[in-house]
Amino acid sequence: MFQTGDARLPAVPRTRILATIGPATLSEEAIRGLLAAGADAFRINFSHGDDDQHRLIVERARKVASAVGRSVTLVADLQGPKHRLGELRPEVWTLSAGEKIELRESKGPSDPPALPVDVEGFLKVLRPRQQVLLGDAALELLVEEVDKTRAVVRVVQGGNISSHQGVYFPGSTLRSEVLGKKDLQDLKLAVEEEVDWVALSFVASAADLRLARAHLKNLAPDRPPYLLAKIERAEALRNQVGILEESDGIMVARGDLGIEVPLASLAMVQKELVTAARRAAKPCVVATQMLLSMVKAPRPTRAEATDVANAVLDGADALMLSEETAVGEHPQEAVRFLAEIAEATEPALWRSPGGSFLGKEGELAGSELHGEEGAVAEAAVRLAARIGARAIVVPTHSGRTARLVARLRPKPPLLVLTSQAATQAAVGLLWGVRSRGVPAKLPLDGLREAARTAGIEELHLARGDRVVLTAGYPLEGRPTNLLNVVEI
Repeated sequence: MFQTGDARLPAVPRTRILATIGPATLSEEAIRGLLAAGADAFRINFSHGDDDQHRLIVERARKVASAVGRSVTLVADLQGPKHRLGELRPEVWTLSAGEKIELRESKGPSDPPALPVDVEGFLKVLRPRQQVLLGDAALELLVEEVDKTRAVVRVVQGGNISSHQGVYFPGSTLRSEVLGKKDLQDLKLAVEEEVDWVALSFVASAADLRLARAHLKNLAPDRPPYLLAKIERAEALRNQVGILEESDGIMVARGDLGIEVPLASLAMVQKELVTAARRAAKPCVVATQMLLSMVKAPRPTRAEATDVANAVLDGADALMLSEETAVGEHPQEAVRFLAEIAEATEPALWRSPGGSFLGKEGELAGSELHGEEGAVAEAAVRLAARIGARAIVVPTHSGRTARLVARLRPKPPLLVLTSQAATQAAVGLLWGVRSRGVPAKLPLDGLREAARTAGIEELHLARGDRVVLTAGYPLEGRPTNLLNVVEI
């Protein structure tokens, strides 16, 4: 159905698609294929590859996007303080259920039965009957004894492990610096390449975000990237209010999060996080194993299609593909299927009165949204539904007004006009937004004309169609406080 070179027009969902660039998609041709299939943004995974490869991805993504007349959003995903095993000798161990081994604080190399754990101070947080998970969490250990030098554990679920695989202590308060030496080096590279977003891994509290933002402002005082907090620790769930306040958006990183919380609860945790982000008018990305079978298979499973649809119904701003596009055999097809499922599902968002998500604008307002800008955003969505407007046009400098409108998931397309190149690229993670560059300091008549031109060229609107235009008055230094109906 989805073959490279397929002449059928791709689906254009409002839910954004964030695709990871990796070995399978490094070429300009492959990147062009991802954009043609429906990708809106690209993720650069700093856990893999080197500086030269990361720079190459940025260069090629921008080159290809410019060639096809697109503005592409770039997300630098930092590795963060993931806990890992040390070096094993031999390289691969096989652990059997019922076997007893020791965990010791060490970088290795180490021989059985002493398993090296390259995590400083981990023995201090272990307790008898505590669970320890290895690798991709397929191997389970149970602590039986622990002292200052080692922990004796029993293998509950066995399997093969190798050097430097992940080690998890579900529910523990074990802390590591959110920005290690490698992360600080990668952060510098990301700023030099002027990426739009930095995804901060293993965030535990608002303090982690304040630290990262201080580094970003020091590196780029005039144009720091936006901060995306990856929620993948149980501690982050307990501190989600502060994290949302300090971040510019969040990612529901279901891989490690699915280890930190009971797997049976993961779906509800996802729904709660997406809703909390929408209430705060912050974009939310749902990530990990969206279409994992497509690393090998040309089509997703029924369960994966349902999972994608449910993330759309939750109200996610963006869905992320990881292995599917980084190392998968069918990267372009994965993006196309994701786009088609999202587009087929989104009409359900508008089945309630008022033409916006659930029709419950007031219930979604967070503490910062009770002012006139929040009220104007809600009024714009209601007015567009009442008059049958074909679009809502939002001039913005920082992207704030776009966030306030997008959080309501309006049925008409949302078109952002901005003079800021950084804002134009960054709004690529916002649900339903298309962006267009315009000159700075346009007067109201100029904004009306820009709205008409953009409606025709970007949305193919026809004479007589109407759009709702938001604006600030007087224009200089005012927040959004005005609505205007513009006829094409």
